[in-house]
Amino acid sequence: ISSSDNNPIFSRRDFRDTYEDSVDMESVPKILFAPREEGSKNAQITGKIETVVQGANNSCLIGLKGDVVDSIISYFSSSLSKLSQNTSHESGLIGSDTKSGRKGSLVLSKEQSFSPEAPLKMPKLRRFWSEYSGIGSIDVFDLSEQLVVEQLRIKYWKKFLRSELYKKLLNFLWYKDRKVVMEDFFTMRVLGRGGFGLVHACRKGTSGKLYAMKIMKKRRIKQRKSYQLTLNERNALVAIGDCPFVINLKYSFQSEQEIYLVLDLMTGGDLGFHLSQKGLFPRKEVQYYAARILLGLQALHDRGYVYRDLKPENCLLASDGRVKLTDLGLCVKATSTLHGAAGTRGYWAPEMLRRDSAGKRMNYGKSVDWFSFGCCMAEFISGVNPFRCEAALNFGLESGRSTKEKAIDHAILHMDPVLDPVKYTEDEADLCKKLLDKNEKARIGCGSTGGCEDIMSHAYFNDLSWEQIVSDRKKPPFVPARDVNAASQSEIGMFNEDKEYHDIKLDETDEKIYKEWDWTNSRAYAAEIIEFLIYERELGEPLLPVEYNNGCCCVIL
Repeated sequence: ISSSDNNPIFSRRDFRDTYEDSVDMESVPKILFAPREEGSKNAQITGKIETVVQGANNSCLIGLKGDVVDSIISYFSSSLSKLSQNTSHESGLIGSDTKSGRKGSLVLSKEQSFSPEAPLKMPKLRRFWSEYSGIGSIDVFDLSEQLVVEQLRIKYWKKFLRSELYKKLLNFLWYKDRKVVMEDFFTMRVLGRGGFGLVHACRKGTSGKLYAMKIMKKRRIKQRKSYQLTLNERNALVAIGDCPFVINLKYSFQSEQEIYLVLDLMTGGDLGFHLSQKGLFPRKEVQYYAARILLGLQALHDRGYVYRDLKPENCLLASDGRVKLTDLGLCVKATSTLHGAAGTRGYWAPEMLRRDSAGKRMNYGKSVDWFSFGCCMAEFISGVNPFRCEAALNFGLESGRSTKEKAIDHAILHMDPVLDPVKYTEDEADLCKKLLDKNEKARIGCGSTGGCEDIMSHAYFNDLSWEQIVSDRKKPPFVPARDVNAASQSEIGMFNEDKEYHDIKLDETDEKIYKEWDWTNSRAYAAEIIEFLIYERELGEPLLPVEYNNGCCCVIL
């Protein structure tokens, strides 16, 4: 939006040539382009402010009302007047304009006209401006920004301090710094069962937000000597942050007898559940799930973790069909001495099962996750895991293995997977074979370049927009029904904690172990508040039961 003057100090063309790659020109306000006095070699700023912002009400000056724009004009003029009254001529920058007859005006020569580099070229002007106007920079964007902020403070801040919205803000801030406890949540249906406790759906009492809560018994953990597994899971979740491809941790806290992880509620069920319903997935679904799981694994690898428990049951769908990795209980830091089988039999990589000449388990690294990824892809495509199918069991039993478990392990170590050409396309079969290579050094994703880039560049993904997947903008090909996509509570079962671990006692050692357990995801809390305020604006003030009327922070149930 150019000035009405034909000879601006800083024209739109100057601005566009400099910033066209980073600035939307349609959003640039008129206030940024000051006109040059016609017929003068010098550019007068004082006395020209009204011209600079003339018609600003019709410009796109961040959508401000007219009274704010008027105040900006007044404040701008006042600052320049103060500057001129307290300065004298110095190096041709501050002084009088003999042609215009104004004394003490702020004068810029033609060479010193405003430009993107002006603050660098005019250090003395910048110093005077900062000292006498109280504004720290003469960058055009800084000027308009600071003037707007100042006028908002003068005209609206005091009014806001007297409003009900300010009181609500104080409540939110008070709660933000308050320690989260179990009483802040209302537990609902049991969704699943883990090694140390149950997973419930829950509602946060202060915002109404739904989450999944993993409740783990300290005595059960102590009896199994599994402190490190629980700490690994919590630490990995904190490290992964807000990654869209892995379940996000919102809160972790504890009570005297239990530790808690509050996570994303994924109401769409796990891929194992949907696979049992469908038999196998359509090709577009397989590609979409594979792409997101791939990026989830890489996110963990980038943070130094090995997942070790990839299987369809650990891939959860959100209500809109987006898939995320969950259950990081076996996730550990990748080290040169990592060894031992972990996860679910049939998804273990061969290097997990190998032993050296002394009979000890051999070390492994992140390569095990890409083998498990290959097992999952094959299962999505054909409906069966290539090492848990009838052909794999027969191979192991015919080789002299006496049990089903040993037969599966033998097949992983020695059998080439059978990929039915009727079910697999050429690209699908090629990628699965490369992922299921028993030599981890030759396995795709584990070579000299390593990581997911080798897999992403495979022909199988040629028709996929990775930019849409990475930015989380790809629309899921399947949206689960709005139902409870999980096993019934009777199938999940319950723990009999008192009977099984009655003699286990907790002491100071346990307190030290969980000293750093408590954690809050600040973004999660902010998202809760925003979501609540949106609902409040649409639906009105929440109705609270009598027993919560006196709570200063209980805003919705």
